[in-house]
Amino acid sequence: MHTSHRNSGIDAVGSIPWGSHFCQFYRNEADLAETLVPFFQAGLDANESCLWVTSQSLDAGKATSLMARAIPDFDRYVSSGQMEIVSISDWYKAGDVFDPDVVLNGWIEREQRSRERGFAGLRLTGDTIWVERSGWDDFMDYERKVNGAFRRHNLVALCTYCVETCSAEDVIDVCRHHQFALTRRDGDWELLESSSLKIAKEELMRLNMELEHRVESRTAALNTAVRARDEFLAMLGHELRNPLAPIRTAAEVIGSLAPAGSPIAASSAILDRQVGHLTRLVDDLLDVARITQGHIQLNMKETSLADIIDMAVEQARPLIDQRGHSLAVALPGRAVRVNADATRLAQVFGNLLHNAAKYTPNGGEVGIATRILGNMATITVTDTGAGIPSGMLDAVFGLFTQLPRSLDRSDGGLGIGLTLARRIVELHGGTIAAHSDGPDQGSSFTVQLGLVEPTRTSAPSLPAPDRAAAGTSGRRILLVDDNADARELMATLLSLHGHDVTTAEDGEGALAAAQRCDPEVVMLDIGLPGIDGYEVARRLRAMPATACAMLIALTGYGQPSDLQAATAAGFDDHILKPAKLEDVLAKVAAPR
Repeated sequence: MHTSHRNSGIDAVGSIPWGSHFCQFYRNEADLAETLVPFFQAGLDANESCLWVTSQSLDAGKATSLMARAIPDFDRYVSSGQMEIVSISDWYKAGDVFDPDVVLNGWIEREQRSRERGFAGLRLTGDTIWVERSGWDDFMDYERKVNGAFRRHNLVALCTYCVETCSAEDVIDVCRHHQFALTRRDGDWELLESSSLKIAKEELMRLNMELEHRVESRTAALNTAVRARDEFLAMLGHELRNPLAPIRTAAEVIGSLAPAGSPIAASSAILDRQVGHLTRLVDDLLDVARITQGHIQLNMKETSLADIIDMAVEQARPLIDQRGHSLAVALPGRAVRVNADATRLAQVFGNLLHNAAKYTPNGGEVGIATRILGNMATITVTDTGAGIPSGMLDAVFGLFTQLPRSLDRSDGGLGIGLTLARRIVELHGGTIAAHSDGPDQGSSFTVQLGLVEPTRTSAPSLPAPDRAAAGTSGRRILLVDDNADARELMATLLSLHGHDVTTAEDGEGALAAAQRCDPEVVMLDIGLPGIDGYEVARRLRAMPATACAMLIALTGYGQPSDLQAATAAGFDDHILKPAKLEDVLAKVAAPR
C-alpha cells in the first residue's frame, strides 16, 4: 500500500492517507452535494477510480448533473470508466442478502482491478439510509471490519448517514466504527473523532514528547561531547607544543653555534624543518576543529592579492627548494585587491603549494598563476605530480580523506589541509575546485574570489618586517617557564643575541625575580604550577617595577579564548609554542 496522502477535496477534512474510512452526518440533499462533489473531483484529479452509490436522498441523476456542472469534461471520466455513479437499487438487487464479508471482499477486488487498469486506487461513497433497523447490528459489524481491512489497501471510503434517521445510540455506533465523522454545526462542517482515533492521537502526542525529550537529551550529550573534544584538542595542542618548543630552540642554538656547511649545521636545519612540519600538523588539527564548528574569526580587510600570494610562496618555498622543483609564479598587479583575512587566505595558497611540492616527485614543476576577468580573480596552483583519480576530485576536500599512497607514506599527511582550504575560501565567498587527468598526470586547484574596487589611499595590508629588530641593543628579559629544557634553551638563545636574561620556573619565583632584575620584557608561560601565568601577569602589572614592562605570553595555549584571556590579564603580546627565533627576537625588540 502506498503511504502518500490524498486530497479529500473537503476543506474541513484536508489530506487523508490511503485506507481512510470516515463518515458524514447529513440533513438534506444540499449537505451531500456540498461534500461529495469536491470529494470525487479531487479523486478524479488524482487519477483514482471513483464509485458513488446513491440513494433517494440524492439520486444518481442529480449526482451526475452536479458532477457535470463542476467538471466540464465529466463525460470523459464516465466513458473511460474512471467514474461510476450508480443507484443503491441497482447496486443491491431485490432479494439480495447483505453479507458483510462478501461486500468487503468486493470492495477489495474492485480496488485491485482499478490499480491493474492504471489508476492510483479506489475512492468510494455509499449512502446508508436503506439500512433497516433489523439489520443495524450486522451493518455496524461490517463497518468495523472495513475500518481494519481498508488500511492495507489503496482505498478511501466516505459513508453518509442521514442524521434524521439516526438515534443518539446510532450516532455513537457510527462514530465508534469510523476513524472520524463529519457533521454540520452552526453552518460549518466539523470533525468528530472516534475514541480509537483520540487514543491514537494521544499516543502520538506522547511519543512526540518522548522523542523530543530524547532529542534534547541526545543534543545535550552531543554538545557535551563537542565541548570535551574542543577542550581535549586545546590540551593536546598545548601538550604537543610544549616538547616542540625546546626542540626548535635547541636546533636554533646548535645552528647558531655550528660552523656553516658542517654536518652539525645540516642536522640543525633538518630538526628545524621537522619541527615546522609537526607544528603545521598541530595547527591544522586545531584549525579544523574551530572551522567545522564555526568558531573561526576572520579579520577581513582590503588587501593586495599579490601580497597574499607572496606570503604563500614564502611559506612553501623551503619544501619546494628541498624537493628540487622549479617554481613559476605569475602575480597580479599590486592594485588588484580582495576583501580578505590575509593570513588565512595565504594559508590556503600556501597549503596548495605545499601539497603540490609534496606530491610531485623530486625535480618537478610547481606553479601559481592569477587571471583577472571582470570583478573575479582566478588563482590556479598546478603541479606535474601524482595526479588525482577522477572519482576523487571532489572527495579530496573531505575531512581525513587520503589518496592511495605507497606503504612508506613518505608524502602522507592527516588529510585535513584541503578541508581547511575549502572552508576558508567559502568563508571568503569564493569557490575552490580540483582538476586532474588522472594518476601521474599532475593536478591543478583553482580558487575563484571576488575583487574590490581599488582605493587610492589604501595602505599596504602586509607591512614589511622591522629589519632593524635583530640589531636592537640587548634588553633585560625575565623568562618564566616550568619546562626546564625549554627555559634554559630559550635563555641561551636570547643571551647569544645580546640580551640579559633572568629565569624563573614558577609564578612565585617570577614575582621575586621581577623585584631583583627590573625587567624590560617578561616572557611568561601560562600553565605554571601554583600561580598560573594570568595571575602572575596581573600581579606584575600592579608592581611599580613591572607596571610598564612588555609582557609576552609564550605558551602552547592558542585558542581564541586563550588570546582574549591573555589580553584581559595584561599581556601585550602572545607567542605560540614552538616559537620561531625571528618571531621571538622581533617581539622582544618591539616597543611597548
